[in-house]
Amino acid sequence: MINSTLHAGSKYLHKLRQLNILLVEDNLLNAKLFSILFAQYTIKLHFAVNGLQAVDMLKANNFDIVLMDIEMPVMNGYEATTMIRQQLKSGVPIIALTAHAVPGESEKCLQAGMDAYISKPVDSGILLETIYNLACNTKVVQIKKPVVFYTSPVVTDKVCNMDYLMGATRGNKKIINTIVAGFFKETRKELVYLNDAIEKTNYTVIGDISHKIKSAFSILGISLLEPVFTEMEQLSSSTSGIGKIEQLNHRINFVFKQAKAEMKAEN
Repeated sequence: MINSTLHAGSKYLHKLRQLNILLVEDNLLNAKLFSILFAQYTIKLHFAVNGLQAVDMLKANNFDIVLMDIEMPVMNGYEATTMIRQQLKSGVPIIALTAHAVPGESEKCLQAGMDAYISKPVDSGILLETIYNLACNTKVVQIKKPVVFYTSPVVTDKVCNMDYLMGATRGNKKIINTIVAGFFKETRKELVYLNDAIEKTNYTVIGDISHKIKSAFSILGISLLEPVFTEMEQLSSSTSGIGKIEQLNHRINFVFKQAKAEMKAEN
């Protein structure tokens, strides 16, 4: 239940709805989920698929705040932020969105010129509070979370934990089915690209894809693959251990098929 802090007529929500918000995100599934989360409060988003497109959009338009993914093709979040700060001379608030929930990452984002850091999958209450404090209010306030969007995974024999999606969509089965269908469609393509990159020993692509799809799997609460993706990223950055990468990839594909079977059984 949405508490009184963010009810339809609240001054906080009224101000948030007036904002011109730019989301920079290359993952279509993540972008769709953000769109759904914000649509629940009738808050509009503009979209850019990489840092370069975001910079071009900022040149032509006035945005109140930017939600910036870190790992993207063409131009990543750090490079885009540097251009925004140094070349555009813009002080627009920038919130970093990253799947790298590791020590030191938040400090790295702030040193690059970003104003805040939130790890994926995002808690919408924290995100809205951060947006409000950076773009709407000179005095920092705390907005109570309208919904708990992410909870610790429950111990279960299943690979999927739908708590996050259930909270994020307020249990809307139609929206959940749309997100789940999108997950399997887009992730299947990424796994094909990953298999191809492994066959060609292309460590750069292996690292990019393993990072990109990690946040997609987290949307369905598939937490057991988080250390698998982390290890794959580490191996790809050291350009070694292709045999181990192949084993990890086999694990990913196995869990993907298991997740698909679970969702099919539930529907």
